[in-house]
Amino acid sequence: MSREIPKSIKLLSTLPLNIVLNAVLIIPFAIMIYLAFLKWSPAMGIDWWMAAFIGIANFIRALGDVRFINALTNTAIYTVAVVSIEFFLGLLLAYLMLEEFIGRKAVLSLIIYPLMLPPVIVASVFYLMFQPYGPVNNVFLRAILGEDALRITWFLNPRLAFTALIIADIWQWTPFIFLILYSALSAVPKRLIEAAQVLGASSFTIFWKIRLPLIKPLIIVAVVLRALEAFKMFDYAYLMTGGGPGVSTETVSLYIYRVSVLYTDISYAAAMSLIVLVMLAIIIRLFIWYFFERVK
Repeated sequence: MSREIPKSIKLLSTLPLNIVLNAVLIIPFAIMIYLAFLKWSPAMGIDWWMAAFIGIANFIRALGDVRFINALTNTAIYTVAVVSIEFFLGLLLAYLMLEEFIGRKAVLSLIIYPLMLPPVIVASVFYLMFQPYGPVNNVFLRAILGEDALRITWFLNPRLAFTALIIADIWQWTPFIFLILYSALSAVPKRLIEAAQVLGASSFTIFWKIRLPLIKPLIIVAVVLRALEAFKMFDYAYLMTGGGPGVSTETVSLYIYRVSVLYTDISYAAAMSLIVLVMLAIIIRLFIWYFFERVK
């Protein structure tokens, strides 16, 4: 007979992992929460635990900070735009790739290739592509607009700069949505598809009435994960536009980075980070309730 492992042994076996998690995650997070209620900067010349306690002053300051609100707005618009487009493109590609054709494996490899590249590399490449004499103007748009295409300055126009960021993100992260949806669609039982075909259902009806409802949970997971990642966007804005022109493409991650690293206002940056964290937690919780728990 096998003997049950004592509870003390189980606790000891997980102790190293708990220590690492506490040291790497919980302790720094607790310090960040504490710093949000202080007035401290490394430039003050004192240790952070000796800084003055100012309560919620940093949070009030953040809610009245026009630049912080602008960064939040930019990030929200960016997230909605890229996630929506990536979802529909990923779903379309996943549906098309369900069919067997010559070279299907090679096409699959090409589709997921952008996902393998570091965002820093992608941002650098797209920065060069959108230069006035880069491939976008000199090759693609020149064929449509002629010589006028060479006068388009993507990064000096707020809307064009924002569009360039969105295009770079879509190119790299559509494969992420595609992989999840393609795996989900491939796992739909074939007997259901065959039964619908026998009854005379069209391909569109099968897709809309059978495939999509069955993969709804994975669609929600894909959208939530991608939205969380898009909301943290830093690389493209930092390398391609620097948040400009002005602050028209500045994201909340880029603004918090500047406040904490360049302006060394650590307490204020911690307060803004907590506001963003609470906002995301509430939005995701409502999203999960609406799609999973509301119908129960």
